[in-house]
Amino acid sequence: MSVSGLLEAARSILETDIGPVWMEAEVFEYRGPHRGSGHYYFKLRDTEATVSAIMWRGVAARAMKADLQEGQKVLVRGRFDIYSARGTLSFVLDHVEEIGAGDLSARFEQLKKQLHGEGLFDAERKRELPERPQRIVVITGKDSAAEADILRTFEDGGAPIHILMSHVRVQGEGAAGEIVAALDQAGHIGADMILLSRGGGSLEDLWAFNEESLVRAIAASPIPVMSAVGHEVDFTLSDFVADARAITPTDGACQVSAGWIEARQQTQALASELPAALKGLLREKHHQLNRAMRAFLAQAPSRRVERARVRFGHAEQALCQAAQAQVSRGQERLRRAARRLLHAGPQQGLQRMIGCLEKASAQLEAGDPRALLARGYALVQVEGESAFVRDPAHLEVGTLLAIQLAAGKLGARVE
Repeated sequence: MSVSGLLEAARSILETDIGPVWMEAEVFEYRGPHRGSGHYYFKLRDTEATVSAIMWRGVAARAMKADLQEGQKVLVRGRFDIYSARGTLSFVLDHVEEIGAGDLSARFEQLKKQLHGEGLFDAERKRELPERPQRIVVITGKDSAAEADILRTFEDGGAPIHILMSHVRVQGEGAAGEIVAALDQAGHIGADMILLSRGGGSLEDLWAFNEESLVRAIAASPIPVMSAVGHEVDFTLSDFVADARAITPTDGACQVSAGWIEARQQTQALASELPAALKGLLREKHHQLNRAMRAFLAQAPSRRVERARVRFGHAEQALCQAAQAQVSRGQERLRRAARRLLHAGPQQGLQRMIGCLEKASAQLEAGDPRALLARGYALVQVEGESAFVRDPAHLEVGTLLAIQLAAGKLGARVE
């Protein structure tokens, strides 16, 4: 046999007799994706053997269920392949997960089947999200990328939404309990909806959002819940039970703001179209009036012309005034709509808080002891002490005093 023929025969035997297999191994000589090609080249080993591993760039996004690192214990699936040009044997991967992640996958499917059978994922039990929510609770990790993306998206959209942040752990032991407590608290503060969010990760990283206690808490929430967990390819049981799902935290914030943005655009379009429409109506009525006047003048006797001209003048003035009134009513409707939009946001609350602060400031100024000093009173202290003297019986002869007046201080000694 030729070299190439022999290698081809070996490849065929590997394909037919072994085919795709699962293998437990340790990651060895891992350096991440190749800078040029984006493919992954590393090795897999146990205590007695080592094999070269390849994961092509095109399958890496869906194949990697864990962030690989040197020495990590993994469960992989793939096929053997022979590179004829060099005669090298490689194991080409199409799935990589941490040891133990397979158990999580089985638990995920089992719990999903159970909850689906109970009807928790049914579309009929899900509620409509408010079109323009005014007050929402965002449950996410403190200082996380998801929190930053959500707040930036809300700021860019400019929607008048009052955001209440509820920071919790979103990964690890106890995270599900914290999220359940945050959901319970959010249900008692009068919010319009809840946005539950965190960034992407492995099945193990996202497991808190698959815990049965959290799924049931979302189903029992008295207010609508949107799940914005992970990336587009990630799914959790929280996604299935929530009233709505967003593919990313940013997408969640965009969906929440969409109704406000649409309302603002409609108001702006109405404001821009109304003046032109009213001007067109005025022109049409003016033309109709002129045509009617010309027709009348062509038929009426000369002695009635002047009286008719006066009546038509009055009619034209009344028509202009009516049209102007219609313009004013349209403008007033726009102003009322704008005030309603402004009153729906947090700005009114801010103005009320400013008024309270101004009132409190005036009360503080009224109680300021300096106001008493200005009327001739004085504050007396023993030199070197911070307390004020209230009873002369507590002083001895010769005690040095500091006396604070409105315009300065005096030194004194008890005689």
